[in-house]
Amino acid sequence: MSFRFACGAAFHIFNTQLKWIFGLSYRKRRGLFCLPLSVYDFVVALPSTHLPTFLVSLVCLTALITARFLNGNAKVMKVIRFPIPMELLVIVFGSVASYFMNLRAVYAIDIIRSVPLGFPSPQLPAFHLLPELFHDSFIIAVIAFSVAISAGRVFAQKHHYSIDSNQELRALGVVNLVGGFFQCLPSAVALARSVVQESAGGVTQVVSIVSASLIVLVITVLGPLLEPVPKACLGCIVVIALIPMILKIMEVGNLWKVSRLEAVIFLIPCLAIILLDVEIGLALGIAFSLLIGVVWRTQERADIVQVLGRTEHSGSENDSHPIITNFPSSNVIVIRIATPLHFANAELCLNKARKLIGRSLRSNSYAPSAATRIHLPDVEGDDSKHSLIGSPLPDPVTDKNGAVKADTSSRKSDGRELIQVTQTLSSIRLVVLDLSAVSFIDMTGVQLLKKFRQDCRSIHACELVLAGCLDPVKEMLIAGGKFGDIPPNFFFDTVSNAVDALMPQKFEALSDQVGSGI
Repeated sequence: MSFRFACGAAFHIFNTQLKWIFGLSYRKRRGLFCLPLSVYDFVVALPSTHLPTFLVSLVCLTALITARFLNGNAKVMKVIRFPIPMELLVIVFGSVASYFMNLRAVYAIDIIRSVPLGFPSPQLPAFHLLPELFHDSFIIAVIAFSVAISAGRVFAQKHHYSIDSNQELRALGVVNLVGGFFQCLPSAVALARSVVQESAGGVTQVVSIVSASLIVLVITVLGPLLEPVPKACLGCIVVIALIPMILKIMEVGNLWKVSRLEAVIFLIPCLAIILLDVEIGLALGIAFSLLIGVVWRTQERADIVQVLGRTEHSGSENDSHPIITNFPSSNVIVIRIATPLHFANAELCLNKARKLIGRSLRSNSYAPSAATRIHLPDVEGDDSKHSLIGSPLPDPVTDKNGAVKADTSSRKSDGRELIQVTQTLSSIRLVVLDLSAVSFIDMTGVQLLKKFRQDCRSIHACELVLAGCLDPVKEMLIAGGKFGDIPPNFFFDTVSNAVDALMPQKFEALSDQVGSGI
């Protein structure tokens, strides 16, 4: 979707060429709404179109469109064997015709006029201007990199290759660092030249070498030969090359059919660049894409938190996690989180998990079974000594109305922490949180997950374990305050391992076997 930025920038470049194609003269707009205001100026000045310039443009446009059609025709390419370099021919014949017909003097057609020769002498940059230029320089750097990556990905997608954004950033940095010693303008992607080069058939780095070599020849030797070239010829070349990039905006129709959200994410940044300005529109577009793509979408998706497995009462089975097969679902609930847990969505995801647990408790409301005492060992010492032991508890604790409630009193006995869990109206004893799809968690997520475990034990009277944690997530959980009082072997490789090892029916049998369990 990165071509939305390149598409918006293409409209601005297209607009700058219209005055040369029609031979018009109007002021250059800058700042907010510069493109709509410039289009307004163009429409107002259109009646004063310079006819000789427009005729030259028509000839160039006809030649370029014809060559593009022929180059795209497979039957024609089998005959001529190579694409017609019409862009180069337009420059050559335009320069020759302008020189011998004296288009500037006779027909007042605007031409390039002067091309200075030679390279500037190297000298140190004016460092005393750094405080004044830092703000603008930073904006230029961000825009240059963003447009370069956007344009690069468009061409990469079209020609089936990949680009390295870090490599592109380093290349731009080196080029501008060297150019700073020669008083060069900031170097970035030349979108118009890149599109022209690609439309002429250039697909490899050899084309860039040839192009750079020709520029060196023009700067040092061939500059005077290009002085008679009409600007209308250059404008036509750029406009024809930009048409495929501009037509990318039609993709919004296809995106709307697939996903309206994707269509909005494409359209809003593109329109912001077109209607406002490249700098402001790019900043707003990036902010909007992050807001919608990262924050809103990760919060509003209904399937980012879901229950896996099957329920005893419904008898239905969820096939979204095929490794979960037979387990006593009235005692175990498996909840999967399929999004990174960070400050923007961790609370929402865990609240959804709480609702799923509460829904399961309400759907399984029948008389409570015998409560169980869970022994969780101290974290200190060898992890291999950690075990989970189950044994019957006294009669359930009731409130004033005689309803069964959870009692989470704890005490120390024989080096073990005894947590008395009296079951509520459900027999759910274990919550397995599947984090295999969580690629990242920040400190806010760690703290909220710690609170979620405490709520499971105190409110729902059940234990919580994690399954499928990736190494970075596991390291963050352990480093983030040791994740409360949970030992390192609180983590399981898979959901199946957690369910098989910690089913309440096996609590007593596993007292000597779950050395690597909780």
